[in-house]
Amino acid sequence: MKIRKGAVLLSLCILVQAGLVGCSGGSGGKAGNEQPGKGGEPAVSHEPVTLSFKLNVGSITSKEGFMAVFGDKIKEKFPHVTPEFIAPDITLKAILETGQQLDIYYDSFANTPTNLLQNGLQYDLTGLMKEHKYDLSPLEKTSVDAQRQLASGGMYGLPVSIDSVALIYNKGLFNQFGLPVPKDGMTMEELYDLTRRMSRLVDGVHYYGFGTSLGFVMSLDPLAPSFIDPVTNKATMSSEKFKLIFQSLTGLFQVPNNEYDKTTLTYSAQLKLFGEQRLAMLLGPNALGTRYFADKDKTLDWDLTTYPTYKEAANTGPQNAPGYFYVTSNSKHKDAAFQVAAYVTSPEFQKHLARKGYVPALQNADTVNEFGKDLPFLKDKNVKALFTAKPAPITSLTRFQAIALAEVQTAFNDLQWNGKDINTVLREADERTDQKIAAEMSKSK
Repeated sequence: MKIRKGAVLLSLCILVQAGLVGCSGGSGGKAGNEQPGKGGEPAVSHEPVTLSFKLNVGSITSKEGFMAVFGDKIKEKFPHVTPEFIAPDITLKAILETGQQLDIYYDSFANTPTNLLQNGLQYDLTGLMKEHKYDLSPLEKTSVDAQRQLASGGMYGLPVSIDSVALIYNKGLFNQFGLPVPKDGMTMEELYDLTRRMSRLVDGVHYYGFGTSLGFVMSLDPLAPSFIDPVTNKATMSSEKFKLIFQSLTGLFQVPNNEYDKTTLTYSAQLKLFGEQRLAMLLGPNALGTRYFADKDKTLDWDLTTYPTYKEAANTGPQNAPGYFYVTSNSKHKDAAFQVAAYVTSPEFQKHLARKGYVPALQNADTVNEFGKDLPFLKDKNVKALFTAKPAPITSLTRFQAIALAEVQTAFNDLQWNGKDINTVLREADERTDQKIAAEMSKSK
């Protein structure tokens, strides 16, 4: 199959040689567990070290889950490293206030400005990459480019996994009503047509044609501009480019019989409707397909397909939402932590992640072909849809992204129920966002 150079989540570099297990050392050999490097390579240390991990990507909530996906293989590769899992209920704020050790932080690109940068946890890996001859080129390009932009040419984190957006659909409902199922490459116009044909009331039961997580999907849309100008910190939601995608996605909720009320418009409510077989199509995170339906495969006949295309970007898929391993600024074991992060992006580890349903950051054919093999419920699913489209470049972010996302939802609510037109709701969203950003910026003066 044609391998997507970008990547999709719902859901991973030939980067290091076998010797990428060492800590930085001085020239020449030392007594103890440090071995001299060869040909200018850094010395390799096998001194016992504990590395603490905090995860803010995916569904891992326990030490057992962490060890199964990450810890056991890290320990196997680096016997001198003890991976330590930080429980989800321990916040970054608590870690910083108590001085708790944090070596590797796994978080999404969208959350990085708020969680990593605002807390001063970023550390440029450029020096360690040069020291260990680490090669970024095998990794998914837009994920690397986005990190370069974020770090002003440096590299704070290594992409480990990739989420994006896919269209999940209920095959059973389409068969029940005699309609064709969505296909890869479907256009936005065809999505509207299917939504119209599927949305209906039958014997008192309301069947919805389409649902989505609006803010998340809009932020990854192929045509999405930055919600906030990174130079001026001013909202851009009243721009014509933003208006185009806002109108395209919100218009689907104005299709007859696909109008939601305030109790069903939330994404969690739409997931419930999908599980109850009352929602035909759900545009959401890839991770939905590789996680949410794990225990529902026997009751739901579902599949997935590519993000609907626009005529303005016919051959372009949605933006990626990468998850990165960040070596933190307050780690006392940066060299060892970097080696572990580098190993997690290696072909061996990326195949391991792919088999477990993580869309890999390393997207060669060998790795992609392993996707979902450990997950029986993905057998015979159209998982190639996660890899076929060329991803759009990832738009730049600021630490105020969460403010803008909340205002997008408010704008949608105003459009849907408060009788306001699209120009008004987007202009007001800009105004509210600018006011809140100004208030936040004044706090740091």
